[in-house]
Amino acid sequence: MNYLEMVSRLGLGSAHPGGFTATIDQLNRYQPITNEAILEIGCGTGRTACYLANKGYQVIAIDINPDNLDKAKKRAKEMGLHVDFLLADAHALPFPDETFEIILVESVTNFTQAKQSLTEYYRVLKPGGILYDREMFVRYSVPSETLSDFQSFFQMPSMMRKDEWSSLLTASGFVQIEFLEISDLNDEKLGQQFEYPDDYQFIDEGVLLDNEIMECAIRSSNMIIDNKEYLEFGIMRATKG
Repeated sequence: MNYLEMVSRLGLGSAHPGGFTATIDQLNRYQPITNEAILEIGCGTGRTACYLANKGYQVIAIDINPDNLDKAKKRAKEMGLHVDFLLADAHALPFPDETFEIILVESVTNFTQAKQSLTEYYRVLKPGGILYDREMFVRYSVPSETLSDFQSFFQMPSMMRKDEWSSLLTASGFVQIEFLEISDLNDEKLGQQFEYPDDYQFIDEGVLLDNEIMECAIRSSNMIIDNKEYLEFGIMRATKG
């Protein structure tokens, strides 16, 4: 059992740091301004995509996991919303060059080969288009063994420091790179995960009695809590030059 499979089978809609509270705060503070479709990469079970659609935005949302997309489509149907959910890989987006004005990402690029995925984000953005990417960052103080354990357990090949992200975004062609809402993973932020219960969380049958899944969920939580001094999270905002 790996972390991403556990998240999918539990139907978790906001597994990223700060939870859905952070998503709502972000979209209120940095309201997307576009009359065209927003692309969400790594939509999971569709919670953010449906929130945006409910606000009147056109949304195209992709994920690499078919089970996530099934849950996302079910969510949209039950909410009476339309979202274009597509099976796709962040490393090879199925869109022409310069298609979107805005791309939203929440705790996804960490799980990709970031050099490749950022190149794709850049490719499909229009000139002047904006990327908003919420990710977890590591601090300089993180022991190499701890970082290795994190990357192995969470399957995060691109878990990096902010300066490494900035260099990679610059190398990908992005300009006006900003780090917004940077926060420690303190107890208050960790508690935000539970502030907005998900009324459309579809849990796979038998999962709550599956010891392997529950052990994975507990371990993931404990790893973050035990090492929160080495972690922070926030939003990267970057513009296509």
